[in-house]
Amino acid sequence: MSDAGNRLLLNTARKRLVVHQAGQVRTCIEALNDGQIWWRANEGSNAVGNLVLHLCGSTRLYIGHGVGGNAYRRDRDAEFAEPGPLPKEDLLARLDFAMAEADRALAEFDAERLTETTELNGKTLTFGELILNQVLHFTTHAGQIVFATKLIQVGLIDEVWKTTPAE
Repeated sequence: MSDAGNRLLLNTARKRLVVHQAGQVRTCIEALNDGQIWWRANEGSNAVGNLVLHLCGSTRLYIGHGVGGNAYRRDRDAEFAEPGPLPKEDLLARLDFAMAEADRALAEFDAERLTETTELNGKTLTFGELILNQVLHFTTHAGQIVFATKLIQVGLIDEVWKTTPAE
């Protein structure tokens, strides 16, 4: 891929993750109250709050640490074990921090390095794969959060994917 193509791909991934997908998650958090954020359909399901913590942890690890080189150490089990309720403002602050960190890491990353490999969690991936995997992972869980929000309260959000800025 050309240098211009690499930059375009990197910028598109950055906007999708930091602006569009994170914007959908933010919209859902803002629409729900603390009880709704931490509601679980059953013992084996995750609350919206757990999914938000998980997205923050994975983004900080794969983008902040893997791409940006920060010293973040993740406790994945704690993301799902949190019973809540952490206040909505706390979740939003964590999301904002993770997205600001990802935005910096992706903005500063040299697009020519997308095909270089890196080691993370015992796996060898290119930086391009690492970034794409995280965007796809985030998108999957953002979709779950949107779906859960619609189940929790009908009409609370509508066409969030269309109304959330893409850039």
